[in-house]
Amino acid sequence: MKLPIKIFRVAERSMEPTIHSGAYVLANCLKPKVRPGDIVVIRYPKEGIIMVKRVSSINGDEVFIQGDNPKESLDSRHFGAVKSGDVIGKVIRIF
Repeated sequence: MKLPIKIFRVAERSMEPTIHSGAYVLANCLKPKVRPGDIVVIRYPKEGIIMVKRVSSINGDEVFIQGDNPKESLDSRHFGAVKSGDVIGKVIRIF
């Protein structure tokens, strides 16, 4: 059974200053409609790593993601777009 809301711990600095390493995010995981500017939790398809990033653009079934801290972020600038099916959820709260 897929839970509608999940908590994830951020273990990287790629979203600073918006989200600091060690913070937690609450994500809506019931196929949320994402738009550019939204913060999402994604599954990096090549290694199965969970990441928290910001949506920079959407092109059909492809979502381009980017960290708010470009010097510390591994994102679409490095590996290209991710499929919309790799989006686990949309962040609705940071704590």
